[in-house]
Amino acid sequence: MRTHPAPKECEVIQPATPRGQALTPLILIHDGGGTTFAYHCLSQLAGRAVFGIANPRFHSGVPWEGGVPEMAAAYLQMIRTTVTKGREYPAQAPYSYTTTADGARLKRRRILLGGWSLGGLLSLEIARLIGDEDRDIEIMGLVMVDSVYPVWPEGSSLKIGRFVEDEKRETEEPKNVRLAKRAMKMAGQVVRVWKMPRCGAAGEAEVSVPKAAGYDDGEEKTTAGAGAADGGDVEKDFYVSKEEKETAEVVWERPPRAVLVKAKEHVPMPVEGISSVDVYRGDEKLGWDGYCPGFVEEVLLTEGSHFDMFAWTNVDGITEKIVEACRILEAASI
Repeated sequence: MRTHPAPKECEVIQPATPRGQALTPLILIHDGGGTTFAYHCLSQLAGRAVFGIANPRFHSGVPWEGGVPEMAAAYLQMIRTTVTKGREYPAQAPYSYTTTADGARLKRRRILLGGWSLGGLLSLEIARLIGDEDRDIEIMGLVMVDSVYPVWPEGSSLKIGRFVEDEKRETEEPKNVRLAKRAMKMAGQVVRVWKMPRCGAAGEAEVSVPKAAGYDDGEEKTTAGAGAADGGDVEKDFYVSKEEKETAEVVWERPPRAVLVKAKEHVPMPVEGISSVDVYRGDEKLGWDGYCPGFVEEVLLTEGSHFDMFAWTNVDGITEKIVEACRILEAASI
């Protein structure tokens, strides 16, 4: 059986500058492709310490049998080691104190957590594991980079476009491209079966799943194919119903506060239908009010589509938005 040891600490994306030593460190989780390459493309994030976590099974392809929760647990251990023992973790980074039931006073390191696409969803699960009473870590907020609410919009019969892969062309692609595509397929599988932590505030507000804003009824019907009017027979990729997606019990009243960095454009499609990441593109918060009202506190628009928002032509712009997202979350915690 292949082994797949995870690193003990997060990798350093950007070390803190002298002026950034007192800023809350940002930890970014990999996207569906499994790497942290996009984060290394970012310009300087105002001197803030930035750490990253890549999928340790990117090369082996060994599945995460426990899905998103197993990944989150492994990544939390890396985060814990980084903030408590890491040499690159800024000594002057913000912290708070908490008192345990037995009267002990513990120092908790404050962090910002987030990631692109799958990385944002993993951050939400890691936040669930940390909770409000962790002995080492306090999450000040989540930076969600174009992470989509993975619940199918009510009554939608939108058609998701499907690419037909050319097997011969695939074998000629660079190895890392093939590995990234494999990781993307596995990411979709784990997201589909993941049970999101139910939010108590959503029940109190009687929140319903939003429709696919930005697509009118006529457009939905023309792209629906043979799909039923309620979307029951429509290809949904990683999306499922709200009932299937959430835990039966309420896990928290509200998740940590989030800022969403959102791509302005749709993904160009060479086939009929839309990209699965664009189902909620017309919704201001990419559907997240259907999870918990007010969870996403601010939305920052950036150039490009989901898959090219980190392209060299867009990287300065998205860097500015991530810097702004961190400042918003930090300012609200003072």
